[in-house]
Amino acid sequence: MKDFFRGILVVTAALMIFPMIPYLIGAISPAPEVKAAEAEAGVISAPESAVSMPEEVNIYDTVSESVITLSAEEFVASALAAQLSAEAEPELLKAQAVLMYTYIFRRRIDERVSPTPDLCGCDISTDSAKYPRLALNGDLTPYLEIAREVSGVYCSYEGLPITVAYCYSAGLSTESAETVLGTEVPYLVRVATAEPDAYYTTVSYTSDEVFARLTTTDKGYVLLGDPENWLKTDETAKSGYVKSVLIDSGFRVSGSEIARLLNLPSARFTFRYSPATDRFTFTVSGSGSLAGLSFRGANVLAADGYGYKKILEHFFPGVTVENSDVGEGS
Repeated sequence: MKDFFRGILVVTAALMIFPMIPYLIGAISPAPEVKAAEAEAGVISAPESAVSMPEEVNIYDTVSESVITLSAEEFVASALAAQLSAEAEPELLKAQAVLMYTYIFRRRIDERVSPTPDLCGCDISTDSAKYPRLALNGDLTPYLEIAREVSGVYCSYEGLPITVAYCYSAGLSTESAETVLGTEVPYLVRVATAEPDAYYTTVSYTSDEVFARLTTTDKGYVLLGDPENWLKTDETAKSGYVKSVLIDSGFRVSGSEIARLLNLPSARFTFRYSPATDRFTFTVSGSGSLAGLSFRGANVLAADGYGYKKILEHFFPGVTVENSDVGEGS
């Protein structure tokens, strides 16, 4: 198999599903009673007259406090360059390019409906903990070719761009949005990935390292007594995805938060503490959010002859892959 992934993503970004929960419900629930509940809860649905695919993408540079403007194709190419090797199967690259078009289409709608003050009128920022990582330097030629091949193509569900989710590896099956976020999404369900194995990794920390990582957060987690009692799995899905963990029997924390704080590849993990070596050892399956498109699995499907549309329909059941008139509403 080709070496197709451009390094393990920083976990803060890898564990994310785009867009985040505030926009999730509005993207998938057209029923009037749901919209009324959204309004009461402060969640605003996208307007019926949807904004068209943007021709340009405005990116707020959090370091220089300036605006970077890219064409939609340049944005998609930059995202691809940060996520995948140009040696990946072409149909995987196209599938991910379509997801990036989908993502920025959805971002444009969300920002028109409810602007994010920190973005200063832009679509996204260079903060990769909140938005996709971009490669803003280097040769983008091979990625631009892919972006142009699927220019303006996006995934929709019931007339709106979908919530985008992807990861490096989901193991033998992806996770549903209900498992990962606690919210049902019709097209983010558990599906087989076609990956050849469960993709396990092992991460080990001393008790001092775990103590430092968990107690120096703004949450104020407290660890007392025997390290063997510091962490207890509270709730786990049948797949092994950790929904919650008890920290020192006093704090209930999501598995994804523990994975972020301990820099674990995913929230599908088991762990043990050895008093003899004073080490916590985590065995982790998959890498990333574990929801949506699995790069590793999609690369296998592409090598087996799946086109990008078929790949997307496999990982996002029920979506429509369609074209948009690029430029209107930009």
